[in-house]
This record gives sequence, structure tokens and C-alpha cells, in this order.
Amino acid sequence: MDRFEAVFQSLDVIEERIREKLTVEKLADSVHFSRYHYQRLFREAVGESVMRYVAGRRMALAARELAETDATVLEIALRYGYDSHEGFTRNFRTHMGVTPAEYRKYHFSIGLPQTRKERSAMMYSKNTDEIIRELNGLIVQVRETASFTEKNRNVSGEETYGEFWRDTAGRAEAVADDLAKTLGQVTAIAQRPDEISARFMILKAVEDAAFWLRLTAFRTRLTVARARPEHRSAFEPICGRYESLARNAGTRAGRIAAFLGELAELIFRDMRENAAQCLQKAVESGRAAAEKLSGDPELPYGYIAEAVRGLAEELGSLPLREVNVNRLEDYCIRLDIIGAAGTLDGWRAPEHRELLDGIGDFRLQLDRTLQFFRDLPMDTVGVPGEISAGAGAWERTAAKAYEDMVFQGGILLFYLKGEIEKMGALLDREQRAALEELCGRMERVIKGEFSDGETDRTAVAARNLREIQAALAGQARELEPNGAAIEYIAQEIANMADRS
Repeated sequence: MDRFEAVFQSLDVIEERIREKLTVEKLADSVHFSRYHYQRLFREAVGESVMRYVAGRRMALAARELAETDATVLEIALRYGYDSHEGFTRNFRTHMGVTPAEYRKYHFSIGLPQTRKERSAMMYSKNTDEIIRELNGLIVQVRETASFTEKNRNVSGEETYGEFWRDTAGRAEAVADDLAKTLGQVTAIAQRPDEISARFMILKAVEDAAFWLRLTAFRTRLTVARARPEHRSAFEPICGRYESLARNAGTRAGRIAAFLGELAELIFRDMRENAAQCLQKAVESGRAAAEKLSGDPELPYGYIAEAVRGLAEELGSLPLREVNVNRLEDYCIRLDIIGAAGTLDGWRAPEHRELLDGIGDFRLQLDRTLQFFRDLPMDTVGVPGEISAGAGAWERTAAKAYEDMVFQGGILLFYLKGEIEKMGALLDREQRAALEELCGRMERVIKGEFSDGETDRTAVAARNLREIQAALAGQARELEPNGAAIEYIAQEIANMADRS
């Protein structure tokens, strides 16, 4: 019996008695283990402590009732052993990332994954739970910000601003909808670890959301910078909300990336172990087939036994990192050629077919191994030994940082040119020429046209952008009281350079 079987039996006990007052002692007794031994095995099998797992299951079931029933929060809290609304809410937020009221209000349909008995899946769910908590919290903040915007969009009394804020709220809701769809992809990985390639789609969705929220915060602040002073103060609470949201989105995106990296490493580690086991089974099957064929030296199957053994030993000597789909397909073809000779001999001597059956067993196990490698994520097929190298590559490379700077710089340049056009007659000839010269400098930086011979493009670009920002800020001061929008763009250029 698997040494974790008793732990998995206790999971059934937890499900059956989830609304009772459970203790570690009671659960250990249910499987006839000491408290110490049970706790140690439980953490090793499941990846967390006994009572934290129990609390997580209660929260998952409570979440389902919040989504599917009209029971009050207090009724659900009492049903799952909590004495107060406050205690239940505090624990629910810890496990789900949102309050019970927020969970019900925004119709979250995906909470903590259901209980599973596969050890690896339990370990994976710990990371997916963390990602789901982060996403839940971000979705709620986005929707709350959109709602706040809609309620306060006419605070200035000017219809033009009202339409702008309505559009902004709509864009925020669209971001929240996209993030909600991502929840399903996260849960799918825990249920089917071979779907780990989807982590790139998940990370892209979260990073895209963080980018759009930063851009939205920028657009709101820039629009307010153009407004009359009395309108600026009226809109300040909305701007503050979007700036807070943008910061939070960036922080959560970083944490989600880290959790995805840990999840990938766990899954890839297990994939390497499973790949090694598959290969070992195929090798053992080949050796057994060869041994069977060479049992009687008087029989004319020595050449077949030698070929089968050679194939098995060759496969067994390969380092795991060198095994790939193409190589396994070649082994299958070679074994098919050997097997064809064995089939012909079997027709000639039916009484020896049982001796030759081992080749078929070897072929079946080899085919299972091939299918396992085919089912690996696309970014890891054929290189299981190097899977971890891809899994750990979550920090942005220098090239990615530069690409981000170029992309964001292009957006800021677009808005800067727009502000220059909008100011029109407010600029004299010298001011316009100075601003256009700065636009030209910024465009050259974005295109990578540096006079420096340095190889670190990001550092050179950042230095040039800071110089442009300083000059642009000086121009904004000369344009007071009409330079607020340009001053804000200048500050954003500095922020972008500092982030690189």
C-alpha cells in the first residue's frame, strides 16, 4: 500500500465531516496514526498543514454556497463552524482573496479547486490557489473602481467629461472580464498539469491587464491636467483610484508570475520523474523480451534477442535530456523491423510464439513512452532534462525591458505630440520649435539611434530619456499656467526610465 494512502483516506473523512468540529487528533485516529506521524505525512502528501487544508475546504464549499444559494453570510458562516460574521469574513478573505460579499456580488464561479487524491495535483493546487487569490483581489478592485467612476462621472457637471469617464469605466470592466476568463485557465492547469504551457497565456493576460490599467491611469491624469482647476479637484478621487489600481495590478502581476514559475517548476520536476519512469519501464520490458528469447540457445532467435537487447540498452544509456520524440519514433521503427522478423518466425513455428510475444510487450511500452513525450507541453517536448531552464525564466530579460521601454516611449511620444497640437496658438514660434526638437530626440531614442557606442541599450535609452524629461519639464514651467499636461507627460517619461 502507498504510504500516503492513509492520508488520502482521511481526505474522505474530512469531506464527510467538514461541518463538524475537526481536530488533528480526530483525523489521525480515523486512520489509526499518531498525531505526529499523521501531520508529517499529511504535509508531505498534500503540501500544507492538516487544519489549513480543512479551513481551505470549508472556504471552498462556503464559496459555492455563496454563489449558488440565497443563504446569508452569517447562515453560511454558522454552517461551517464559525461563531461570527467577522471571523468567517476574515478567514474567507485569507483563503479566497476577497470578502464573502464581494465574492457573491461579482459572481465568482471559480474558487479553490476541489479535493483531489493525486499527490502531485494536491501540490499543484497550492500554487494555483495563490494565483486565484491574487486574481480575485485584482478583479474586485477593478470592478469597484469602474463602479466608483460611473457613479462620479458627472461630478463636474460637464457632459464631455461624463462621456470620458463612462468610456473609462467601460474599459476597466472589459479588463475585469478578461481577468475573470483567466481564472478558468489557472484551474485547468491544476486539473491537467500537461496544460502548463498555458502559463504563458495566463501571464500575458495579467501583464496586458496591468499595462492597460497603467495606461488608463495615465489617460485619466492627463485628461484632468487639461481641465480647469475647479474640475481638477473634483476629479482627483477618480484619478487616485486608477493610480492605486495600476500600482496594485503591477504588484499582483509580479506575484502571479512568481507563483506560475513555482508551479511550472513543480510540474516539470514531476514530468522529469515520470519521463524517467516511462523510459525505465520500456528498458525493463526490452531486457525481459531479450532474456526470454535467449533462454534456449538451441533455438534460432539469438539474432533477434541480440537486436532487442541492444535497443533496450541503448535506450537505457541515454541521458534524459537527450530523449526526444524524434528519437523515440526512430526506436519504434527499429523495433518494428525487428518485430517483423519475429512475426515471420512465429508463423513458421507457432509453438514459439509465446517466446516472441515479449517483443510486442516492448513495443507497447515504447509506444506509451512516445505518447508521454508527445503530450508534454510544446515548449518542453523532447527536452525534459532542460525543462527547469524554461520554468525559471520569469524575470524580464534585458531585451524585454528594452522592448517595453520602446513601446511605452512610443505611447508617451504620441500623447506629447497631441498636447503640442492642442496648445496651438498658446505656443510662440520658439516654444513650438523647442518642443518639436524634444519630440525628435525622443523619436530617435525610441528607434535606437544613439550616438553612444555603449552596448547596454536600455541604460543608454534611459539616460537619454531622463535628459529629455528634464528639458521637457523646463518647457512646461515656461508655459504655466498651461503646461500641466506636458509636465505630467515629462514626469511619466522619468518614471518609465526609472523602471527600466
